[in-house]
Amino acid sequence: MPTFTKDSPIYTYYPVFKWGVYGLLAINVVLFFLHETFIEGLETLAWVALLLLFEWETSQLDKPYINQWEKYAIHIGRFIAYVIILYSAYEYATPEYRAEHGPLDMYNSLTWLGIVALLEYDVYANGLYGRVEWTIRNTIKIILYAALFVYAGMWAYEGGILDFYDATLWIICFFAIELNIFKFEETLPYSGEEQVKDKSVS
Repeated sequence: MPTFTKDSPIYTYYPVFKWGVYGLLAINVVLFFLHETFIEGLETLAWVALLLLFEWETSQLDKPYINQWEKYAIHIGRFIAYVIILYSAYEYATPEYRAEHGPLDMYNSLTWLGIVALLEYDVYANGLYGRVEWTIRNTIKIILYAALFVYAGMWAYEGGILDFYDATLWIICFFAIELNIFKFEETLPYSGEEQVKDKSVS
């Protein structure tokens, strides 16, 4: 797994950074409800809820659920968030929406769905992947995040500075989730390599 030194400054300031950007995102939710449509505000709220659920789960990867109620609450919250998010993705893909707003929202939405699918895999298969699988998974993530930066740049080029800010803020927030995963993975060997090491020692 990747090596990160826990004495690194990134770990010292990580909590401040993480909750700072989460706080900015919470402000964005309020702004969307005030200045955009109710549906857009609801979609943003659903994404924030999903982000916080990922934050909770990825910061507890080395621990079991406290009880069944915690497990069910997380699953129910995730289900509701995904229903709203998938409905919005469908709306972005309709011919009417693309004719009025262009296809960029649809591409952005589908890319985010790809990222959260990989994060779901990280949560439910944590520590079970081999070296090649880890490399492929993270290569796909890099491509998807790079695409998000391209979309953000396109919004900035078209004069949508607020859209650029919002898109960049979301990317930074999910980088915080990725850091949670990296912090957990650095403590584990690749799947199968621990057994090989034990045999060589014996």
